[in-house]
Amino acid sequence: MRTTQKLAAILLTLLLPSASFSQLVPPPRVEPVGPPLFVVTVKSKDGFMDSDGKIAIEPAFEKAYPFTDGLAAIQQEGQWGFIDTKGRIVIEPQFISVSHFSEGLATFQHKRYSDKQGYINKAGKVVIEPQFDVAEPFRNGVARVGFATLKGRLLGLIADVGVECDFEFIDRTGKIVPEPSPLHYATGEPGELIPFWKNDLAGYLNAKGEVVIEPKFHVGSAFSEGLAIACKDKLLGFIDKRGEWVIPPRFEYASEFSDGLAGVSLGKDGWGFIDRTGKVVITGKFAWVYGGFRHGIAQVTFDCKIAYINMKGEWVWPPSE
Repeated sequence: MRTTQKLAAILLTLLLPSASFSQLVPPPRVEPVGPPLFVVTVKSKDGFMDSDGKIAIEPAFEKAYPFTDGLAAIQQEGQWGFIDTKGRIVIEPQFISVSHFSEGLATFQHKRYSDKQGYINKAGKVVIEPQFDVAEPFRNGVARVGFATLKGRLLGLIADVGVECDFEFIDRTGKIVPEPSPLHYATGEPGELIPFWKNDLAGYLNAKGEVVIEPKFHVGSAFSEGLAIACKDKLLGFIDKRGEWVIPPRFEYASEFSDGLAGVSLGKDGWGFIDRTGKVVITGKFAWVYGGFRHGIAQVTFDCKIAYINMKGEWVWPPSE
């Protein structure tokens, strides 16, 4: 056994790539169509509540994902499909896995296609045949897809280290297109800045492609509500669009600002929320914060259970399974 473990360690050392940073591409921000609904679990079944904490779609699914583009992924008998905001099934459960919809398309895996991923439309029709080892959501008409390398396949035989891929970009027909510049991911907001990487450091470009903030941060998130997460001396803080610290780095973990608040780790006290001045407005007592506030509600983990709070830190949905 020891010999086998030693050989595996040697192979990992030879095959694993050295640490490096790639261009930072902010993920598309997904929002529901219609009244906001939130996933809740009751007696091991998932359903949805409204912003008042009332059940809107009865918990009847093995698992459910949040609504995007008017549809939510749900699992029944181990298969994934989609429902609308009334709880009606619009794409029958038939897939091994799916992603959320983005620009009218979602990734999927089907048992008859082995482990490859493709894309379906909102009618459940396959529009790009499964052929990718990794497939990401569409953003401005383009999606990044990956093809597993030989080295990645060898690694997969000896350790669960994820999939190492050669990446390409495709259009909505599945045709390979040139890699877009960071500006492709701009949303068109006035004064928007787009993160980029150079020499393992993050900086920011404006919508014209001009460098506004020189690369000098070891972490640089996309801006949200005028502030971005940045790193100095292994701690996180928030910078403004001049690259100046608004909230000095003092957090081990942090999430972006939304609804005027950001989730941050507050040491042994757990996660809490700060305002734009860095003042703690919801004390640290949560084990985790999921993506911050949306429509005045945030999903958190408390006592190993999922819950939702309002912006006063009060329970909207008390800790549940």
